[in-house]
Amino acid sequence: MIGSATLAIYEREMRKWLRQWWQIVFIIITPLMWMGLFGKSFNFSRFFNIPQDFPLRDIVNQAIEELIIKRFFGGYDYFSFFVVGMMSVFILFTNMWSGMSLVFDRRLGYLTRFLVAPISRTSILVAKILASITRSLLQVTALFIIALALGLKVKPNISIADIALFYITLTILAFSLGALFTGVAVKITSHDLVISIANLVNLPLMFASNAIFPIEQMPDYIQAIARVNPLTYANIITRYAILGIGTPEDLVVSFLYLLAFMAVSISVGIVIASKKFEE
Repeated sequence: MIGSATLAIYEREMRKWLRQWWQIVFIIITPLMWMGLFGKSFNFSRFFNIPQDFPLRDIVNQAIEELIIKRFFGGYDYFSFFVVGMMSVFILFTNMWSGMSLVFDRRLGYLTRFLVAPISRTSILVAKILASITRSLLQVTALFIIALALGLKVKPNISIADIALFYITLTILAFSLGALFTGVAVKITSHDLVISIANLVNLPLMFASNAIFPIEQMPDYIQAIARVNPLTYANIITRYAILGIGTPEDLVVSFLYLLAFMAVSISVGIVIASKKFEE
């Protein structure tokens, strides 16, 4: 059960975030540019556009769509494939900065006050992680609505259970990444180092996953990274839930992998933070 100390620190984190309205605007604008510019510019159907006067044009176009577009992306709409895949990337970007507030709290003296207060050290970590998860899910919800306006095509028989699966998956991913990066941030005293680590990790994790392209089209060494990348498995589940791409077997395997990753991430984050708090 979440204690009063955790709730108090969580409320402080959310109030601080909501006061920075300009930051919220940029959090929405940046992914929107990814979706609106990058996602829309990659129209793979036009790459194989057959001239109007070509014999049997419609038959050839249909064959191309079946043999190339649908085979690689699981459907005829790359934009939808891309947008759903990028949701996990947005979770990564948001939670990667979850430890930044901890670094500033240390520099401004707030962390020292928390540590000398009669509260559990774990409550500090949990509150930071919960605040990061909340910010992530609010961002994803806003972006999902925007994506629908831009042309995201969900599967015809989508249900409440599918939407719930979508959010549960992203919550597990956010919890895992938030615990990991917050735990690491406990040992860091420089916000510049947090930025450097984020810049070092975020793009490799994004490109070495199936967020933008299917991993089958990647070189073998990148495939090896993608097959252990948690973003890959989160995307398998979310695309199954929203777009109907994939199989139930892939869904089960991916969900078990994410649960295992969450258990490891929480354990690592707690161990690192506990050692630092005891110093």
